[in-house]
Amino acid sequence: MKRLLLLLALTLFFLALGSSKPTTFALVSPLVSPAVPIDCKDGCGAERWNVKTLTDDNADSIDFSPKEKSIQWLRSRTRPPHLPKCRRLPGVEFMTFKIKGVVRDYTVEDDHDFHVVIMNPLNHSQTMIVEIPDPTCEFVLQSSKLNDMKKARRDFLAAFTEPTVVSKFLSGNNTNVEVIGVGFFDRMHDQIGRALPSGVELHPVLNFKVIH
Repeated sequence: MKRLLLLLALTLFFLALGSSKPTTFALVSPLVSPAVPIDCKDGCGAERWNVKTLTDDNADSIDFSPKEKSIQWLRSRTRPPHLPKCRRLPGVEFMTFKIKGVVRDYTVEDDHDFHVVIMNPLNHSQTMIVEIPDPTCEFVLQSSKLNDMKKARRDFLAAFTEPTVVSKFLSGNNTNVEVIGVGFFDRMHDQIGRALPSGVELHPVLNFKVIH
């Protein structure tokens, strides 16, 4: 409608000047409301969901070359004072890590992620959470790392019983594992197994392997 009104106004203007043929102008595309950034939307989950699933606006800038670190090292990272819903934080959240740990227990959450608590092999009192998204979930399907997440989920289920009851924890039987995933700072909400004091997780997990 705005384009039609603009064309009509131009036509009347040139007719008023006595021009027999109004000049033709190439009009720019009509103005539209800015799109909501993808990392501001919610999918199966609501807590920084697109950052968790690598579908935020900055996911292409993540370094996917794994850095081998310990659970203790990740637990000791400086926790940011604020966790923005709509953007990835510099540093840890742009890095991919490889860690070795011992699976203490695990469950499925209401956002369909597998929530896995792993312990430091040298100190079982030190734990952290790694999460494996559901590859059929909204936004996970749009991730460039969808195939990696699918394989990580399959490899996890090849070694552990599939959890079916939300928040009911199953024993991990102290299984030794190697996990590769992207760093993520979660909101502190009394999660079982959370890394203290940093609250850092590997979310999403891109590779999961039982080791002996």
